[in-house]
This record gives sequence, C-alpha cells and structure tokens, in this order.
Amino acid sequence: MSPRFAGFRLAGGLDLAALRRAWDTTVSARPGDAVTAEPLRFTDLTAVAVDDVDALAAALCGQWATEAPAVREAESATAVAAGPHARLHTARIAPADLLLFVTVDGALDEAHVSRLVDTLSAAYAHECHGAPAPVAVAVATAQEAAAREAVVRTLRTRTHRYEGASLPFVWDGELARRVAEVAAEQSASPTGVLLAALRALLLRHGGHAGDGTLRALLGFEPHPLRGDRDLPQLDAVFADRSAAPAVDRVAGLRARPVFPDRVMLPAGLVLVVDTLEDEAPRLSGRLEYRTALYNADSAANLLDGLRTLLAAALDAPDTPVDTLPPPLPAAALIERYAALPVFKPVGHTDPLPVQVAAHAVTDAPAVVWDGRTTGYAALDAAARDVTRRLAAASVAAGDAVVVRMPPGPLRIAALLGVLAHGAKLCWLAPGPAGERGRSVLTALGPACVVVEGDGVDELLDWYRTELGGRVVDVAAGEAAPPVTPASDVTPGDTAYIAFTSGSTGRPKGIPQTHAALTQFTGWLGTRFAMGRGARVAQWVSPDHDPALAEVGATLATGGTLYVVPDEVRVNPDLLVPWLAEHRITHLQTVPSFARDILDVIARTGAGPRLDALGHLLLMGEALPPELLRGLAAELPALRVFNLYGPTEVVAATWHEVTGLTEGPVPIGRAIPGRQLLVLDENDLTCPVGATGSIVVRSPYVTSGYLGSADRTSFRPVEWLDTPGAEGGWYRTGDLGRRLPDGTLEYRGREDFQIKLAGNRVELTEIEGSLASHASVLECAVVPVAEPASGLVRGLDVHVVPHRDADGRPLGAAAEWRAHLRGHFGSLTLPATFHEAPDRLPRNAAGKVDRSRLRAATAAA
Repeated sequence: MSPRFAGFRLAGGLDLAALRRAWDTTVSARPGDAVTAEPLRFTDLTAVAVDDVDALAAALCGQWATEAPAVREAESATAVAAGPHARLHTARIAPADLLLFVTVDGALDEAHVSRLVDTLSAAYAHECHGAPAPVAVAVATAQEAAAREAVVRTLRTRTHRYEGASLPFVWDGELARRVAEVAAEQSASPTGVLLAALRALLLRHGGHAGDGTLRALLGFEPHPLRGDRDLPQLDAVFADRSAAPAVDRVAGLRARPVFPDRVMLPAGLVLVVDTLEDEAPRLSGRLEYRTALYNADSAANLLDGLRTLLAAALDAPDTPVDTLPPPLPAAALIERYAALPVFKPVGHTDPLPVQVAAHAVTDAPAVVWDGRTTGYAALDAAARDVTRRLAAASVAAGDAVVVRMPPGPLRIAALLGVLAHGAKLCWLAPGPAGERGRSVLTALGPACVVVEGDGVDELLDWYRTELGGRVVDVAAGEAAPPVTPASDVTPGDTAYIAFTSGSTGRPKGIPQTHAALTQFTGWLGTRFAMGRGARVAQWVSPDHDPALAEVGATLATGGTLYVVPDEVRVNPDLLVPWLAEHRITHLQTVPSFARDILDVIARTGAGPRLDALGHLLLMGEALPPELLRGLAAELPALRVFNLYGPTEVVAATWHEVTGLTEGPVPIGRAIPGRQLLVLDENDLTCPVGATGSIVVRSPYVTSGYLGSADRTSFRPVEWLDTPGAEGGWYRTGDLGRRLPDGTLEYRGREDFQIKLAGNRVELTEIEGSLASHASVLECAVVPVAEPASGLVRGLDVHVVPHRDADGRPLGAAAEWRAHLRGHFGSLTLPATFHEAPDRLPRNAAGKVDRSRLRAATAAA
C-alpha cells in the first residue's frame, strides 16, 4: 500500500551524530523481523531565505514521501513480504528549527510507525543523556502478521503507483457526535460508518448505488480492522489510522506533525482518518487523490460531497443514498449555476444565404460534383433563381418547403434559395421513403416540394393524390419569372424543420431558427478550419440535420464542398479511394461507419494516400477506444473530434481526442451558446463523477415538436429558471457524468436501461462488451418485453461476425455467451443470438435501426 509516513517540525537543537546512532539502534531488530534501513539523510537549509516555513515543510514532506514508493513495478510481492524498508530524513531550517521525516515501505500500519518514532526518541535519549536503552521494535503480533499477509496479497494486484496530492479536513464536533451515536445504534464502529458513507458516495458517483442505504452498506463491514482497507472495485482505499498514538515530542523536542501535500497512491482515492474521538467529538484526516484523475477543486468537491452525504445519511440511514441531498449543499449549487452567462451568437449573425453570397465576389470553388466545379458566383445565382421560382409559385415566407432532389450543386442552391426566401426548409433525400416519407409530408403540409426534373416518384404521386400537393421543378428549361422575393428573414424565423429517424416510432418534426443555424454553422466552420482551402465531404444524408451543418459550415466560411455520390456514400470500399482521389480534408460520419472505413484502410494499405485527410468529425454514437487506436495506427496525422448533441439543440458538446484511452471517450465541453447540467432524479446537480441526466439550456433549444403540445422534454429546472434568463431547457434523455477536468462522459440512454432479475443493465454496456470480442464486427441488442407488463423478459442480440476467407464466421453464440458471462459475472443475460449475414440496417442518421431488427426477428 502507500508508504507509511511520519513528519514532524521540531523546535530545539539536535545532535546529528547521536541521532545517527539512535537510528541504527532503532532499526536493529531480532532475526526474522529485520527492518532494512538507509543511513540518515541530512539537508542544511539555513542559508536559504525562506518566507513561508510551513509551505517549505509541506513541500519537503511531499518530496520525501514520494521518494519512497512502497512498491515499484519491478518489485515483486515476495520482496515486499520480506520486510519493511525504512528511511530517516532531517532538514535544518534554522539553528533551532528542524524537520524530521520517517518513511517505511511495507505492510506496517501507522501504529507501528509511531512505535518506530517512539523507539527513535528513546534511543536518542540514551545516546545523549544515558537514559535506559530502548527495546527494539516489537515483533509483529498475530493480528499484525495477518494484516501484513492480507496487504501482501493486495499488493500482488496493485503493483502500479500513481502521483497524488493530499487535502486535509477537520469536521465539526456535531458530525463526529452523530457518527458515534449511529455507530452505537447499529452495533458498529465509527470507522465502519465512515467506510459505509465512502462506499455510498463512490457507488453513487458510478451510478450503481441503486436502492442501497447507509444501513445496508454498513452491514457489509460494521467493524473494519485498523489500517488500510482496499476497495478495488471502487478504485479507492479507506485508511483508518486513528489508532496511531498522538506524538507531541520527538527526540526530546517539541514536535508538530507535518503531512505531505504530494503522495504516491495505489488507487484513485485514499481516505485517511487520523482522528476519531468520542469524548471530545472530532473527525479529521485527509483525502489523498490521484492528480491524473482529480484536480484540487474536484477533490474538494468530493470531500464536501462526502460530508454532505454522510450528514444526510446519518439522519436517514434507511433512505436510498441515490435520493439523499446532492453531495454539495444547495447554497453552493445555486451560487455555482444560477448566474449563467448571457448567451450570444458567435461568429457571423447574417442568415446563411447572405454569408454564402459574400464569397461570390471571388468566385472561389464552392461545390464539386461529378468532376465539375461550381463557383460561389454561379451557386449564388442558382440560389436566387430558386427564390424567384418559389415567389412565382406563390410560396410565402413562413411556408414549409420540401427539397427532394438528387445530389449535386442544384440541390445545394435549392437549400440556399428556400432559406433566402424565408420558407421553412425540410431536406429529404430522393429514393424510397416508405411510411416515414408519408408521415413527414402529412405532418408538414408543405406549400410545395422542390424537385430537379419531374420523374417517376412514388412518394410524390402519393403527395399529389392524397394531399393535393404542388411540385416545383427548379430545373425547368424556362427562366424564372422576375417576381419580387419575400422580405428579409429575421433571426427568430424558422429556418428548417428536421425530423427524427422514426426508428422507435413516428418521426417528430423539430423546427430550428435562422439564429440557431447561423450560430452553429459559423462556429463549426471556424473551429474546424472548414474555410478557404478545405475540401469537405458532404457525406451525411439530407434526411439528417448534420447534413445542413456540414453544408452551411463549409459555404459560410468559404471552403469547397465535395458532394459524395450515393453509391459511394454507403460503401466504404468505394468511399476510401474517393476520399484519396479528391484529397478530402474533412469528413463527418458516425463511429460505426468510421470503423468500416478503417477496416478498408487497414486491408488495402490506403493510409498514405489519405495524407490530406486532417479532420474526422464523429457524431451520433458512442466513440469506442479501439476505433481511436486503429485510426492512430493507420492515420497518425489525423485529428479526431467527438461531437454530441440531439437535434433539439442542433449540437451540444465537442471534444478533440488528443491521446488514446482505455475507457469511454469523453463527449467534451459545451459548444458556445449551450450550458450543460448533469442532474439527479431530484433535479439537483450531480457531483463530479456521478451519473445523471444530461440537460441543456440554450437559446437554440427548439420551440417544441411540430404539431405537439407535449412539453415534457422541455420542462425547466425550476431552481435555475430565473426570471428574464435567456434560453430554453431540453432534457435529452441521455445519461452522462462530469469528469474531474470538466469534460462530460456519455453513459447511455435512460430508455436503454433495463432491469433483469432486479438488476439495472445498460444495453450499450452489453453491446460494448460484445463488440470487444475478436470475432464480432458489429452488434446490437434489442430488448424483448412482455406485452402486458412491459417487463423485459429477454434480449435479441444481433451479431455481424468477422468471417474467414471462405466466408465462415469466426465466432459462434456459445463463445459470445461465455464472453458476456465473463463480463457480467453472476448476472444471467437471457440472450438469444441472431447471426446477421451482412451489415446491420441503419436509418437516415447512420444509426442502427432497431425497429427493422425487431421486425426481422418477428418475421423469422
């Protein structure tokens, strides 16, 4: 475990020669209980000007504490078991002002270290004044020997050491009194109560506290042994060092304890309890934290959270800890979050068509399609032509207009023309639309559908017949009549209506304003350098709103848009050479398709031909770490960005991946113009590390769903909804947690949580575990519920396996079931495996279409 350490500031003169002899006496013990010791180390700092002696003491304390790691990776548990290793350090700050530090590596508790200090003091008195010689450090008792064996077993699994820092705490007597009272009521020790509270806090942070109460957690270990208690599943250690006797004199000199501010840790957190007194109630100690995971502020928040949770749990020991007050007092939460900054658009504020038209004076390349380049001047002229045709067709500002056209520059011009006219744009891809297309047109009731050539189209035939709709062909040979376009649009006017994929029900229309579109595309194009010289692939299907974002961001900042042909867009074997041929610099896609692209790159050795590709924007799905490792290997110069956000807010967060990670990839920090909160079930802010619901506040939250009065998802957070505050609220339905560095981590969907045999399980966790199996190319899990009760009774697991050269799958259901059993342990997953012959079906957003999987299973 961590080095046992004792530090003191001494007042008075010290005979160094006598101290050296006393140290030799102290560490000499009987055979079989030897303490290996280094000679005394001495530093004279009297010539150094010191303004803050206490700060110097803490710094030296940290320096010497970290110089003596208990277990280096090269050391074995056998070496640890052989015995402790002791060091003595002394520094003179002034003639009568000294620092003394004792460190011991090995499985000894703090009481043993204190006895070492007592023996040193007695040996020094013997050397200087002829006092009786001290008895050597006692042979370990049976209990100490057993404790050492337990620690050695732990050390076999905890061989890594981490740099850390220390944060002291002293809690008021009332809290200490309540700890003692509850401990007596529950026939437990006070340290047992503190250990239960620490478990509760860490389980709550991980989203695994469930219905657990303080009383239930106390039942696990009501009387923890003195010393260090390892909590490996929580990446923490609970250290009860309250048994160490108080030391007020060392070597006959007045002594004041000094604690290190820098330490070496075996885990992410170590909670050390130094003082736990009943007669004069007092709780004190320190929180040692790994600095790679926590900063000083987040560690302080964690400590405050433990105190708040402990106080609340003591008053309600039978209340589930998930429902207790937040680990920060309400006053602190209000102070931190009530004064939100005023949201203002960043970048240009003109409507998107105006920004694009500003580049027409240079006639730089705007759109490349099928080997032909359309300049900004020609694109602007085509957009104005579309605007005149809409005016001639009596389409008014505020009317809905659907653009259903094949890829090419005219489709881009139609988009700009509709926006410039002040109509509400809905962009749909041509081809089979099915029930979704009819639902969209029915809900929208558009003034017209804009097409390029009035060919055979089943959806348009239905639209004309059933809805009496009009179709405007912007590719008609005759010139557009000289009709005055509609008046200028305002930022608050609706720019477009995007529809959800409809994979879990009827698609919902989501309107967004010109202000929202302009603000986001301006930020996107600027942040990711999509302007002049950039070659941006227009990959996203028009049915999905990120297509508008990549078009707008490129054209608003003066870049060149390369429209991907439909037959290339969905086929990674064709897309990779297309990206190389056109020297694409920016690509936006979903992680699962990026994995397909990576497979092609690795198989064909195409990495060197993709040297122009500098930016990969990934959105729509969780980003697996193994994808990052593959991309780093094949395309080392590529910058990878993880974007997150529902259509209701356009987008919410972004994160540049700057290094490889073993755990989930963060979704990052808020995009300008958005505030993100992580809230518990009581609408109170979760602490750092705790899983909760992601809620967005922004002026770019949609006004609501088309044709629906349901405001459930837009309900404000009451205690933060201050009068006159700018911006609406959107409850995403996503789970997340804030990391110590302030970034967010995605934790799945609230509606992707199911209960099996009373256990809460994340479908994304099942998918992530199975996807890590070497034989699995991709997979998806669909819950099967009882029609009457809605309770989940089973899981349909759809797997696309890797195959050998003859097309045979490299894995089978028995292997996959065993793999999941290894991940979930005793929890039985009632899974039925379905081997998919080809890739999983996807919706317009590129996400797995679970409704089609469900239908395919029902039809089988």
